[in-house]
Amino acid sequence: MLAPRPQEVLAANIRRLRIARRVSLSELARATGMSKATLSSVESGRSNPTIETLAALAAALRVSLGELLEEPPLDEVRIVRRGHPGVLDRSDEDDIELVERAWDPRDVDEPETGPTGARAGVYVLEGKLIAGPVERVTELSAGDYASFPIDVPHVYETRRAGARALILTYGT
Repeated sequence: MLAPRPQEVLAANIRRLRIARRVSLSELARATGMSKATLSSVESGRSNPTIETLAALAAALRVSLGELLEEPPLDEVRIVRRGHPGVLDRSDEDDIELVERAWDPRDVDEPETGPTGARAGVYVLEGKLIAGPVERVTELSAGDYASFPIDVPHVYETRRAGARALILTYGT
């Protein structure tokens, strides 16, 4: 498997951090003094930003430059996008639970943390769902799958529309 390009890592990190901090593209544009078009280009991986742009983004998102440019650890959160092959998590645990869950528009659910090593697998059936550990949330669309630890603060959140997903928990 090829390593992602630096622009792709930067784009994913900016989007992840912006969503985790509940900051819109417009709000980030105001905070950095950049246009929405410039930010959209950076967040989509289509541009090669200057060090000044990176510094402004890091300051606005309250992270180091390194955090913007480093690839997050792969074992913590796994994403499989619709239409891309992937392997869902497996567990040899006996304590596996599968539930279907629906969220209303603008719903925020911050469940209690699970025991050490507990994980959740989320497959989005309808809508868009922001899910994952609080500092590592990811926006998922219908057909996307994410796996992440739930032994840390985590969240399920919707924006303008509701969402429906299957949630597999294990190690609880």
